[in-house]
Amino acid sequence: MKDVVTQPSSSQSGDRGAAPLIGVILLFAMVFMGAALVFAVGSGALDALTAQTHAEKTEQELKQFDSDLASVGWQNDTTETVFLGDGTQNKLVTDGSLTVNVSDGYNSNEERIPLETIVTTDESGNEYAYQAGGIWRSDSEYATAVSNPNIRYYTELSDGEQVGRLDLSPTTIQGSVGSGEHTVQSGQLQEFDLLGDELEYVNYVTVEVSETNYHNGWYDFLKEEFEATDEDNVSGLDCNPATEVTTNIICHNEDEQTVTVVAGVDGETPLANLVDVEPTVYGGLYIEGDENDFGSALEVTAYDNQTVGDRETNDIFLANYNEYDLKNNAPGAPNENNNARNTVIDGIPVVNGELGSQGNPVITQIGYGVSVDGKEIENNDGDTIYQLDPQEGGEPRALAAELSEPYDSIDEIDTEVDNLLTNYLNEKPAPGSDVSSGLYSDISSSHIDQLDSSNGDVHIGVENDLTLTDATVEGDNQTSFYVDGDITVSEVNIDPDDRANSLWIYGTSDSTIEIDGDFQGVIYAPGADIKTNDGVAIDGAVVAGDDVGIGDNVHVNFDRTLRTDTPFTDGDEDLFFEYVESRPPIDATFILDSSGSMGPHNIYGSVYDPITETEISGSDWETIPVDEPFRNTHSELGGLIRHDIEVRNTTVGETSILEYREDYADPSEWDEVRVIDETCFAGSCTNQADLGLYQHPGNDPSDQRVAATRHFLDLMNESEGDRAGVYEFDSNGRTLHHLTGDLEGVKDSVAGNGYAGTNMGAGLREALDDYETHGEEGQERIAILLSDGENSDSSGDALMWDQVERANENNVTLYTVGLDGLEHDPIPEDKLIEWAEATGGEFHGVDDSDDLYDLFEMIAREEIEVDAEVQVEISVTHERETTSGYAVNIAERTVELES
Repeated sequence: MKDVVTQPSSSQSGDRGAAPLIGVILLFAMVFMGAALVFAVGSGALDALTAQTHAEKTEQELKQFDSDLASVGWQNDTTETVFLGDGTQNKLVTDGSLTVNVSDGYNSNEERIPLETIVTTDESGNEYAYQAGGIWRSDSEYATAVSNPNIRYYTELSDGEQVGRLDLSPTTIQGSVGSGEHTVQSGQLQEFDLLGDELEYVNYVTVEVSETNYHNGWYDFLKEEFEATDEDNVSGLDCNPATEVTTNIICHNEDEQTVTVVAGVDGETPLANLVDVEPTVYGGLYIEGDENDFGSALEVTAYDNQTVGDRETNDIFLANYNEYDLKNNAPGAPNENNNARNTVIDGIPVVNGELGSQGNPVITQIGYGVSVDGKEIENNDGDTIYQLDPQEGGEPRALAAELSEPYDSIDEIDTEVDNLLTNYLNEKPAPGSDVSSGLYSDISSSHIDQLDSSNGDVHIGVENDLTLTDATVEGDNQTSFYVDGDITVSEVNIDPDDRANSLWIYGTSDSTIEIDGDFQGVIYAPGADIKTNDGVAIDGAVVAGDDVGIGDNVHVNFDRTLRTDTPFTDGDEDLFFEYVESRPPIDATFILDSSGSMGPHNIYGSVYDPITETEISGSDWETIPVDEPFRNTHSELGGLIRHDIEVRNTTVGETSILEYREDYADPSEWDEVRVIDETCFAGSCTNQADLGLYQHPGNDPSDQRVAATRHFLDLMNESEGDRAGVYEFDSNGRTLHHLTGDLEGVKDSVAGNGYAGTNMGAGLREALDDYETHGEEGQERIAILLSDGENSDSSGDALMWDQVERANENNVTLYTVGLDGLEHDPIPEDKLIEWAEATGGEFHGVDDSDDLYDLFEMIAREEIEVDAEVQVEISVTHERETTSGYAVNIAERTVELES
C-alpha cells in the first residue's frame, strides 16, 4: 500500500505565512507610535519651559524698564535711553482710566487720568502690560500684578487717632513703542489740585479703575493695599458713601471691568470749617465800631472744662473801637432816656483804640487800650498806669494800662455764609420742632424746641430771619445755624454740661442780633449790630459789631475751650500784676477733717482699711478685676515696700497714677490697670499691689479737699511774704506741715486721710500753737476749718470754744466749712456759724465735695483778697488745622518714548 501525502489547502497556507509579517508590522507601528508619543511629550515640556523662560525674561525686562523710567530726571530736557525686549511685540493703547475723587462729606472733586498702557507680547505669546507704574500679566483673561502700581495707602497717628493717607503718582506714556532701545524724555509733572478752593479737609477718597482688561489684578491689589472689605460682606455700606467712611470698602463689577475702593482719610469735619469759616474768638464778648460809650453794669467771667461754675474767674471784654468811653458810675448821671448810666465792669475791658471815660467808672480789675485818656498815677520800670477821670481826692476806681500793640480785627463772614446757603444747604428739607442730625433749610414756618446732635452734626441754613426761643440743644456733636438775616435768641439751653461749643449761630454783617433771654452757645456774626435785655446771662461767646443797646447787669460767662487767639502779648499780661492793689502778707492755715466718714470709710476699723482686697501683679495691662471703686492699698515689710499702680481709659488713651492710699479710682471711668514699679530686696523681687474696696466711698472719696487746698495755695504769693500751714483732725489733731513760707512744701504735705472720731478743737489747737511759735508780726492771720460732721462728744465742743477764744486773742480769723454729705451725722451748722462769727469770719456750707474747689477759691479771692482774677489766663485752646495739603497727594508724570 502506498503512502498518501496530504497537502494543506491554499487558504491555510496563506494565513500561516502572513502571521510573521503582521507581527513585524505591528512591532514597527508600536515603535513608531512610542517614538511619536515621546516626541510629543518632550516637545510640550520644552515648549512650557521655553514659555516660562520667555516670561521670566519679559518680566525682568519690564521691571528694568520701570526702574529706568523712574531714574529719568523730572522735567529733564535731555533724552536718555530705556529698553524694551528685542523679541517682544509692543504697542501703546489706552486701556480704561484711573479716577480719584476726594470728598469732605458734603462736596467732592475728582480727576480722571487715562490709563496709557504698553501691551507686551513675547515670543511665547505671554502677554504683559505696563500700566500706571505697575506690571500686569494676563493669563486666560485673568490678570495678576507682577509689580504694584504707584499707589500707596497708609495710616498714621494724628491727635491720638489713626487717620488715612494716600499717595498716588501714575506714569503716563506718550509717543511710540517698538522693540529694543527707546529714547525717553520726561515731560511735565502735573500735581492735581483735586481739593479746589472749597475743600480744606478730606473725609474720604474714592479710587476707581474702570474699563480695563486688567481689572482682576487691580481688584487683588487694591483690596490688599487698602485693607478693604467687599461690599457684599458689610451690611449697609457700599462704594457710594453719604458721609463719614469708617470701613474701607471695595466693589468689583466684572461685566464693566471696573474696580472701586472707598477709603477713609480724616474724620467728619464741621461744615463751617469746610467752607473757610475760621472763627476768631478772643473772649466772651467782642464788639466793634468807630466810636461808642458804655454805661451799664457788665460782668465778664470764664469757666473751665465746658461746665458752667467750674473755676470761674474774671475774663476779657473786647471793644474794637477807635474811641471807647466808660460812663460815670455816680448815680443820677442820665442817659438819653433819663435813666442813670452807671458803669461797673467786673472784668477786663480791652479796647483796640483809645480807652477813655466820662466820669468815674468802676473796673474791678484793670482796663487796657492801645492808648488811654487818663491821669498817669504811677511809673514803674518804664511802665505807665492810668486812672480814668478820678474824683477829686477820691480813690482810683478804674485803672488802665496801654497795650503794647493792637490786636487783629475779626473779619466778616458774609461770603462764607452765602456759600454755605447756596452750595451746601440750598433746597434742603425744613426742620420740625425736634431736629436730629442732617442738613436743613427754610425754617420760616418752624418753631424749634429741641436740637439733638447725638447721631451727627446738625446744619440749618436760614435765608431770612432766625428766632430761636425756649429751645434745648443736646448731643455730643455740633449744631450750627447759618443766617442771612436778623437773629433773635432767648432761653436757649445746652444739656448736659453747658458745652457752648455744641451750638454755633453764624450771621452776616447785615444782621441785627437780639438776646432777649438767657443763652448758651456761640453767636458769631462779625460786623452785626448787637443788643441785649437787662439781666441776660450768656454762657459761651458773642462776636458781633456795633453795640446798639447792651442792657444793664448782663453777665457774659465765657467757655475757655472756645478761645482761638489772645489780644495780649506776654508783656501786656505782666503789667497787670505790677499794679494790683497792695495787701498785707497772709498767714493761712488749713485744718482738714480726717475722720473716717470723709472716706474711704471702714466702720469696723480704727483706720480706713479696706474690707476686701484683690491682688494684681506685673507691668502688663490687665482688665480691672473689680466692679467697685478702689484704692492702691498693698504694702510689705511694715510699709517699706509700696508700689504705684496705673489705670488706663482705653477709649481716650488717658492714664492716671495711683499712689499708695493717696488716690481713688472708679472702674466706670477706667478700663485697665497695671503695677508700674518693682522692688528687689535680699535677692528677691516683687511687683504686686492690691486693689482695696471699702464699705462706702465716704463724703470726699476723690480728695477734693486736697485739690481745693492746693489750689488756694497756688493763689497765694510767696514773694509777697505769704505763708501757710496744714493740719488735720480725727479724735486727735496732727500737724502735716508747720507754718512756713515754703508754699510748695506745704502743697506736697496736704493729704486726705480718714481715721476714726471727730475733734475739731484738737485740729484748731495745732494751728494756733503754730501761730504762737512760728507767727510773724504784720501778717494777716486766717484759718479755714473743714468738717463733715459734729464732734464725737460734748467735750469736743468745749475744746472748740476754748480754741475760738484763743483765735481771737491771736487775731486769727476763722472760716468754717461744713461738708453736708450722706455718710455721717448732719453737720452742726449752728455751731460752725457761731464759731466763725465769733472771730469775725464766716461759715460756708456745701452739699458735695466737688464744690469745695470753687468754695476755697471764693474765700481766697473775696475774703482773703488773694485775687485769682489777676492771673489773666488767656491761652489758645481751640486750634484748627487743614489736611488737604498732605492727606491726599496725587500727581501724574508724563514721559515721551520714541523707538
